[in-house]
Amino acid sequence: PNKLHPLPRLLKVYGDNTVDVSAVRRWVVCFNSGESEVHDKPCPGRPCSATIPHDEQCLDQLIHTDRWITTRELCAWLNNGCNALDVMLGKLDYRKVCARWVLPHTSLETTTHTAKFGWTVLPHPPYSPDLASSHFHLFGPMKDGLHGQHFPDNDDIIAAVRKWLASASADFYERSIQALVHRWQKCIMNGGDYVEK
Repeated sequence: PNKLHPLPRLLKVYGDNTVDVSAVRRWVVCFNSGESEVHDKPCPGRPCSATIPHDEQCLDQLIHTDRWITTRELCAWLNNGCNALDVMLGKLDYRKVCARWVLPHTSLETTTHTAKFGWTVLPHPPYSPDLASSHFHLFGPMKDGLHGQHFPDNDDIIAAVRKWLASASADFYERSIQALVHRWQKCIMNGGDYVEK
């Protein structure tokens, strides 16, 4: 290995966030051939317009109008490629959950319950696995309650889970929600790291 090779120095400075070795090899070839320009050269053709603000606004409006719209329908409506659609959905922070487009913690049902109980919505990333009550309070007892049962098909599993959820007391669910405060404080004390128990 060449002592002047830049990859070890890049790794030392940037750690795991550095570019991959193939990019470094391309740079070495370019610089060894006399290329000294580090900025991108102008590309032929029209500039990329896959994610213009107007399309993002249209996309947002389409999803608000019909939460069940498919990605195929969105691509056709916007007359845009699916890669561009993925970029725009990421910018708008939409997630497809059970075939519905939702913004995190903004569904009418969620906001209604939050207001009804007088809860404060705390800032946290959407769908954070670190604080999901189902991970530390629901799935363990449900697993114990359904242990040893065999289900011939998905419909029987769904029925058994629904029956178990309906049989759990209101106190069981309240304890789960109240425990979130403790979990949230523990997560803050750990600097945002995952909290197991």
